[in-house]
Formats: sequence, C-alpha cells, structure tokens
Amino acid sequence: MTKVLTIRLAPDLLGKAEARAARIGLTRATYVRSLIMEDLASSSQTTSRKFASEDLAGMYEGNGQPATNVIVRRRLHERAAGKP
Repeated sequence: MTKVLTIRLAPDLLGKAEARAARIGLTRATYVRSLIMEDLASSSQTTSRKFASEDLAGMYEGNGQPATNVIVRRRLHERAAGKP
C-alpha cells in the first residue's frame, strides 16, 4: 500500500519541477519519486569521514595543527574547564 507525502514548495520551485518533469516525460509525482530513489541509492554507499563533526570544520584555528576531531574536542574541553 502506498502512503501520501505532502510537501510545501515555493511557486517558482514547483513550476521548475513541473517543467523538468514534463521535459523528461514524467508526471510530477513520478519525477519526485525518481529523485528520492536516486538519492537513497547514492546515499547507501558508505563513506569514510575522518572529521565527523563537519559543522565544526574550519571553525577553530589549529595553531599550526590540523583541526581534527581529537584536537577540536580537546580544545573545547579545555575551554569548558576554563583553561585559555
């Protein structure tokens, strides 16, 4: 049994999506389903990330050291402990 997914899109984005679907001969729903399936297929490949905290990448100067997880965590711990 299929389920219904409702999303809100800006009118210009919806127009572009509908136009793209029409150009490739798909309905809007089929086009969106194909995008989801493609994304899920590509994301199933495992990736190896050395720096897991990507939101922190580049936010801390390493004083000549690379800003790795270990160094960033140590510096955050030191900052929380009140060490300069």
